[in-house]
Amino acid sequence: VISARKGEFETGFDRGGQTREHAMLVKTTGVKYLVVLVNKMDDPTVNWDEERYKEIQNKLTPYLRKCGFNPKTDIIYIPVSGLTGAFLKERPNSEFGSWYT
Repeated sequence: VISARKGEFETGFDRGGQTREHAMLVKTTGVKYLVVLVNKMDDPTVNWDEERYKEIQNKLTPYLRKCGFNPKTDIIYIPVSGLTGAFLKERPNSEFGSWYT
């Protein structure tokens, strides 16, 4: 689970952040496939912005490739809101995440 909130993602992903550490740990323990939930897409700093989602995806993917995951076959990204349950319990209204298929 990755936070899309501005500043939170960067803190977790920058050198020494837990996101990098967790990615390496799961690969070394034998996990072969990842479902990456990009959470807090409903946050006011994100507001279901497709560009923010893609920015996170574009930063994570090369690192996950270095860890040994194949981006085409081993990783699925899903934008979600843990607060509202969007894309966790059901597909949200078309105004939120309408770009995600």
